[in-house]
Amino acid sequence: MNPPKLPVAFSLFRQRGPKGFDFPTRYYDAEREAREERLKKALERAGAEGLMDADRAMFAERMRHSWQRQTTERSHITRLLMTMGGVMVILYFIIKGFGLVQF
Repeated sequence: MNPPKLPVAFSLFRQRGPKGFDFPTRYYDAEREAREERLKKALERAGAEGLMDADRAMFAERMRHSWQRQTTERSHITRLLMTMGGVMVILYFIIKGFGLVQF
């Protein structure tokens, strides 16, 4: 036998959660419709997953190529010389500051 639910329903200190509102959207999304149509045409054109995988691999390769730096050998040497020069200047001031070598 279950206890009566009447005292629980009229509790003064019980906090109730917010009431939910779930209204489904009812609008026409032209961009989504066009996107789905393009995808359907691409799948029909491909006929198999092989062509879609090839397109995906080509896209990944293009993205990887666009994120790589386009550098030359000269820029590497310039960056190396600038770094070495900065390190030498810092070492000079450290040696001079501690008085390790008299110039």
